Amino acid sequence: MDDDIQFGEIEESSPGQHLRPDRNKHFAVVGYEEPREGELPIFVDLDVMRDMETHAQSDTSVELGGVLLGGQYEDEDGQPFVMITDSLRAEHYEATKGSFKFTHDTWEQITREREDFPPELQMVGWYHTHPDWGVFLSGMDMFICDNFFNRPLDVALVIDPCRGDRGMFQWTGDPRERVRRTRGFYLISSRFRREELEEFAQLLEGKINMAAESRSRSGSGFSSSNAPVVHITQPSSGPQYLAVLALMTVQFAVLALLAWQLLKAPAGAPETAQEKQIAAWNERLDQLESRRAEAEKIETQLQVLRQVMDNLSDEPALVQSLERLRQENARLESQSFDRVAAERQNRSDQERLAVSLETARTDIARLNGRLKDKSDDIAAGEAKRVKLLGEMAVMKKELAQKKADETGFSQTFWWILGGVVLLFFGVLGVMVWMRPDDSEPDKKDPATGKESSPPANNSREGESPADETSSGDRPSPE
Repeated sequence: MDDDIQFGEIEESSPGQHLRPDRNKHFAVVGYEEPREGELPIFVDLDVMRDMETHAQSDTSVELGGVLLGGQYEDEDGQPFVMITDSLRAEHYEATKGSFKFTHDTWEQITREREDFPPELQMVGWYHTHPDWGVFLSGMDMFICDNFFNRPLDVALVIDPCRGDRGMFQWTGDPRERVRRTRGFYLISSRFRREELEEFAQLLEGKINMAAESRSRSGSGFSSSNAPVVHITQPSSGPQYLAVLALMTVQFAVLALLAWQLLKAPAGAPETAQEKQIAAWNERLDQLESRRAEAEKIETQLQVLRQVMDNLSDEPALVQSLERLRQENARLESQSFDRVAAERQNRSDQERLAVSLETARTDIARLNGRLKDKSDDIAAGEAKRVKLLGEMAVMKKELAQKKADETGFSQTFWWILGGVVLLFFGVLGVMVWMRPDDSEPDKKDPATGKESSPPANNSREGESPADETSSGDRPSPE
């Protein structure tokens, strides 16, 4: 909705300090719906609101829009608020039932018109209509707000003239809910117009009849022309009065004739003949009464038509109103055809979705069966895994025991081998120690001519060489 809306550059300005209207005795302030604390206070001038409502109802077959003028301020407590004191209707626009486009010509027209206003009257937002769509901001509306009315205090007004609803939208600064509809806003006017302001607020809230307000205030309602009031009880003209009087006279004459016939009937007449005559006259009276009622109905219709024709001749604007009603009727008929086609399409889509749903259910049942089979396979595999884990645990235990046994045997073997090696080297050492010394030369005894054997190395420590020689020269016991 509202695609391709184009604006020019929007000026930036910081809020200045200003006295709030509800704290200024010059103004009368009335709340529309229920403005709440914590929301951005928005004050709209009575005449500005009335002009926008009139603009919204001027054509409900397409979307309309414009810009809001006023100021963005802070009160003495530093709290922000917005005042809307004027508005400019968009012209040269392109619009349909569900879209509204600001063209370059529209923006140039708004810029030219703003030049006639004082510079402190700045653009503070925009407004547009949603005829019979409800009050909300569409995706395209948010695009406009994001790109052209993105200051923290900029506002947007949406009016649905068909449903009689309207709402203000403000920036929140929360990325989760960037824009929120306010619970209400304030209408302001001069303090001398408080009664009119309160009546208009009740009119917006639907507490009083719009047509009654339009008739009570010339030019202050939402329509530029008041509907004609047809007085059904106006006095009849002369010929009409005479016709009614003649019918009543005929009725009286018939009653008199009936009474005369009853009085002059012979006393010996049968009772059944009198009853037949009375029944015939009663039937005749019923016919006359029916014709009289029909004549009165026709006379009433003639009065209504005559009054309507008089008003048509006196109120040219009513012709335009009737033409608009005819166009609206044609539009509603077109919409009804579109809705019937849409309903048929919806039924077709529903049938197709039902088939798809049934197919999906079948697929789900099949997949559930396969899932059950897979679950059983997984359960069997889990049982096998548990069994294998048990077998692996037993094998690990046996392997550990075998390693322990092998380790004990290896240690015993090496101890024995080490002992044998030590014993071998010990014996070898003893043998080497006890073997004669072949390094000394053989000596012959000059007396006997025999080789003397080397002296046994059995000398004790501390003996002198002389002792060894003397002992060597000692004769053998042989």
